[in-house]
Amino acid sequence: MSPGKRARVTLRDVAEQALVSPTTASFVLSGRRDMRISPATEERVLQAARALGYRRPAPAIGVVSDATGHTAGESLRDRVGGEILQDCAAGEILRGCVAAAGDHGHAVLTAHGVDGPQALAARGVRGFVHVSTATAAYAVPLPLRGRRLVTVGASGPSMPIPAVLTDDAQAGRAVAAALTAAGHTAGIWLAGQALPGSGARRLSGIRTELRSAGSRLAGHVQCGWTPDETRTALTHLFGTGARPTALIAMNDRVAMGAYQAAGAAGLSIPHDVSVISFGDSDLARWLHPGLSSVDLAYVGAGRLAVELLLAGRVRAGVHRLPAELRTRQSVGPPSR
Repeated sequence: MSPGKRARVTLRDVAEQALVSPTTASFVLSGRRDMRISPATEERVLQAARALGYRRPAPAIGVVSDATGHTAGESLRDRVGGEILQDCAAGEILRGCVAAAGDHGHAVLTAHGVDGPQALAARGVRGFVHVSTATAAYAVPLPLRGRRLVTVGASGPSMPIPAVLTDDAQAGRAVAAALTAAGHTAGIWLAGQALPGSGARRLSGIRTELRSAGSRLAGHVQCGWTPDETRTALTHLFGTGARPTALIAMNDRVAMGAYQAAGAAGLSIPHDVSVISFGDSDLARWLHPGLSSVDLAYVGAGRLAVELLLAGRVRAGVHRLPAELRTRQSVGPPSR
């Protein structure tokens, strides 16, 4: 520690000055009344805090993952799709939450599972961000009802709380427009299941944009959102003699499988087949040639969720973030 710089006063310092336990000091300074503390002890703690210049840390923000968010009407397929989407996005959303919370002097605590909200509430958390991939009508999970709450990822015709959502339909239109602008009017295939929620919205945007250009999808490879499943499915497709001029991958891991299958079939990207994707993950920059992919604003979604949470009373409903295509070298004109 540099000369003249005072160390931050901790809760333990206050407890030692007041001759009480840190637990007692915490109860007094947090204003809790569910523990019997005599008025004299309470005053001693408050005097010690004032004398030492103790400042209570800002309350933490709780980020609760999708395990608490499944609604009764969701099918197993919905839940599996939700887990895939969460795996791709949750880390980026959390990064945005942490950044925004830090800007306002708050910490972030995370939890997963139905007991998570209660565990965080016991640690003083009063505001929550729920990272949800619910594909049925959204319902606030029982453990989060009555709490200050913003959700990220869920959509519905009437959201009961503020919800932050990436514009997946716009993202779908962006990838389709990039392909038609490059000259692709036929031979455009989709790779990856159009899962309920984000996947379905992306597919809707793709179809809308292609229709406006007088085109449509030539085919749809129904495979999971992983490189291995995509590679297997596209290897089979190429083995039938089918030669898409362009592939739209439902995420960057699907695109990675497409790169692998194309290479094994002796096809070059983008000369023989263009590839475009959603997610703009690190994979998009690591693949060669660089993968054109839509930034789905997951970090921005986390940031906005925390900003809305800290703003107090915010209107219920969807706050939609724009998606932006990051153009690299994987899209070119059709070779035939």
